[in-house]
Amino acid sequence: MDKLIETYRRRILKAALLRHLRKTGSNCIIINQPKGEIKTIELTEILLDGLLSRFEKQAVSEFGNIEGVKAVRGIYSNAVDVNGRGEFLTESGKELIDDLIAELVDFAKKHKPAVAEGKHVKSAKL
Repeated sequence: MDKLIETYRRRILKAALLRHLRKTGSNCIIINQPKGEIKTIELTEILLDGLLSRFEKQAVSEFGNIEGVKAVRGIYSNAVDVNGRGEFLTESGKELIDDLIAELVDFAKKHKPAVAEGKHVKSAKL
């Protein structure tokens, strides 16, 4: 991708993290599993960067290189704005991030972690 998209991606993810922190008081998402289990996912810059990069790759594969990059630029430029207190997500930016997080939550509900969280392996006494 180009530098403009990278700049917008960085602005979007920082605004999204700040929005989630203000909204929930945390950077974690709590996911209720089907059997009553609870799973948490921490939203980080790396995670959101990966979600946005995946979105960009999908757009390029769907629309082609030139049209995909144009589409991503347009979506990203409308997703974030600046006011006196800093950058914030617009309504379209909130929708983009909420959709990406919803996909992440659906994925987390369907897949079990590679290592069970909260379970410790008992060591054998020699």
